[in-house]
Amino acid sequence: MKKKIRIVSLFSGIGGFEQGFKNSKINYEVVFESEIDKNAIITYGYNFSLNNMHGDIKMIDENVVPEHDLLCAGFPCQSFSIAGKQKGFEDIRGTLFFDVIRIIKVKTPKYILLENVKNLVLHDGGATIKTILKNISDCGYSFDITIINSKEAGVPQGRERTYIVGVYNYRSEPFEDDRRSEKINAIKKWANSNNLRTINFFNKITMEKRQQSIIDILDPTVKDKYYINSDKVKNYIDNLDLSALKTRKESKILKEFDIPRNIFNDLERQRRVYSIYGLSPTLLARSDSPKIIIKDNNSYIIRKLTPYETLRIQGFDENYVDNVKSRGMSDTQLYKQSGNAVSPPIISQIANALKEIIDE
Repeated sequence: MKKKIRIVSLFSGIGGFEQGFKNSKINYEVVFESEIDKNAIITYGYNFSLNNMHGDIKMIDENVVPEHDLLCAGFPCQSFSIAGKQKGFEDIRGTLFFDVIRIIKVKTPKYILLENVKNLVLHDGGATIKTILKNISDCGYSFDITIINSKEAGVPQGRERTYIVGVYNYRSEPFEDDRRSEKINAIKKWANSNNLRTINFFNKITMEKRQQSIIDILDPTVKDKYYINSDKVKNYIDNLDLSALKTRKESKILKEFDIPRNIFNDLERQRRVYSIYGLSPTLLARSDSPKIIIKDNNSYIIRKLTPYETLRIQGFDENYVDNVKSRGMSDTQLYKQSGNAVSPPIISQIANALKEIIDE
């Protein structure tokens, strides 16, 4: 039996990386985790051991981090997200990437796997991602980068995220064009022209999937608090022509309509109502969730997705959801945690592809 791959998990959140590794083909053990959010740590503990959990990575000496083979990090994305102020490295959260670099310079794990928002590749006209990739290359890692939509692994969500894989002291080969994203090709051309250490990894990954829609992850019964029960909303729905509602599954986000602000006073995004036969829009780290329209006792009604449904929309399996459901974490925290999480099925597929390099 081959020895276990030792994993260090930074910015662990609720364990999206760990859940992905758990459902992959690699033989592994997590030897160190770091997370600062006390509620995320509690949810993490519902499914994984807290024996190696540590707090703020800024406060941890890199020499204390144990020897390991793979470092994974979904380093905080607010600094690069279009939903944030986009201060990037000027923001202290942006500089957390350099804590990753600080550790890999000393520990030189054989493999690194990083995740961040799609907008990372566009931030500051591309200067931010170029700084990140040059640092990775200068540390001796041959890397690849792409943008993957979580729906590619079958989860019922349109969620594009930037992924970076690095292999230490490995061969280097010129980048080929990225088959997923034109935005990535400009970065790859820059990397080639600057002789960075690069490999072609993500183009070879073909996701194993069974495409789900929202309808596939819904609980059969939910509490009244998730329904939009105001008389104004009910009257609005009763006067809508709903004959054109979607009835066929599609692998895309299907918006049915917007509730007018004078009927439901909320942000524009939170007034959008989606078909259960399509995908959820990208989950955000906020204390709410997308709205859907469903048939209930021969009439239509609008409700929010429950926090447990949002975990399924991210791709967490039923055992994980059951463990969370039995503990009583607040809805507000679970919505936030789902929105911050990485999609485990994507991590599983990346891990399976990485296993081929590991087995070399």
